[in-house]
Amino acid sequence: MNDFQKFIQIGDDRLNAEEITSYGIAVDEDDDRYLYINTKTDDDFWQYYEDDVDFDLEDKLDELDKMFLLR
Repeated sequence: MNDFQKFIQIGDDRLNAEEITSYGIAVDEDDDRYLYINTKTDDDFWQYYEDDVDFDLEDKLDELDKMFLLR
């Protein structure tokens, strides 16, 4: 079972955890906050705007931190 890929569910998307290269919360020119996720397979990055998602950005950032940050 160690060979199975790990995925993280974000909104309606399921992203391969091994392909995530960076993530965080940013603010655009209109002062709208969004969660961004860069992957090594895409030239673009995933964006989840706070007003367009049904999850809390801070909670999702904490979940990503628990998965990826070394403590």
